[in-house]
This record gives sequence, structure tokens and C-alpha cells, in this order.
Amino acid sequence: MHQGDLHFREVNVATESAEVASFLASHAWPYHSRTRLSLAAASGVPLGPVDEVRTFWITQNGKRIGLVRLLDLDDVVDGSVQFDLRIGEEFRGRGVGRLTVSWLTDKLFRDYPSLHRIEATTRFDNLAMRRALEANNYQLEGRLRETWLSADGVRHDTALYGRLRSDG
Repeated sequence: MHQGDLHFREVNVATESAEVASFLASHAWPYHSRTRLSLAAASGVPLGPVDEVRTFWITQNGKRIGLVRLLDLDDVVDGSVQFDLRIGEEFRGRGVGRLTVSWLTDKLFRDYPSLHRIEATTRFDNLAMRRALEANNYQLEGRLRETWLSADGVRHDTALYGRLRSDG
């Protein structure tokens, strides 16, 4: 799969919020704090379009297969931005994460010329996401011990990654 197989389109929050909530509520998210979201909880996820959040559909062959939210965009000048990536269960393990991280990294550095840094966190045991970040030149900057509380009450370590514009 190459990036040309994927398409990214900004969510129209005014007309598509219910569809986003349905997508989030219809999949399991094993490496997130809440592995399942109720429709009510998913409806409360900030989508933008405000200065600090933008949300994009990830599509393949016209089918919505994931979402990526760009977060903390109000920190472009003096901090670092982050993102939340959600790929539908049946599309995981196919390189979608790696290609999406490539797209969003290029988009952020292109759209925000003053952006210096992108930050990413994931559960330390989420090896697929860690590979996607490392394939896109994100550097492991730290391991935060027992900071990620999962729904079953187990505390996991967090992997902290960063990518500077100068990392190329």
C-alpha cells in the first residue's frame, strides 16, 4: 500500500459529527484508556473546527477506514502539537498508520510554517504505532512509567516520541 491508496478529507463538523461518533463507537481501541466508547462518549470527542483541533477522515476506495485528529494546534508557535489516530479494526496491520503519520507530518509542517515540533505518545506495548512513528523519523524521547491507566485498571508505560522540523 502506498499513500496514494489513502485519501484524507477534513471532517465537516456541522454535518458529520454523528458519523464520527458512530465510527468511534463501533470499534474497539485496545491501546486507548477506554477500549470501547459509548455513542454518548464518542459524541463528546472534540473534533474542531477550532484553532486547536482539526479532524480528518482516512478513506480508501471511498470507504471510511479511520480518523486522525490534530490536537493542540494553538501551540504551533511556542509548544508542540499532537495527534490522535484511530484506524478501524479490519484495516489495522496494513500500513495505514505509517502512511497516515507520514501524511499528517507533511501536512503539519507544510500548513504551519512556524511549527517546530510534533509530539506523539502511545502505550509502550503498542508496537505497531511505535513502528509507524519510527518509520517516519520520530525519535523515542522517553518512557513514562505506569502513566497509562487502561480500562481494566492496569497501569502501562507510555512511549514519548518527538519529531522536529529539522529531523527531515
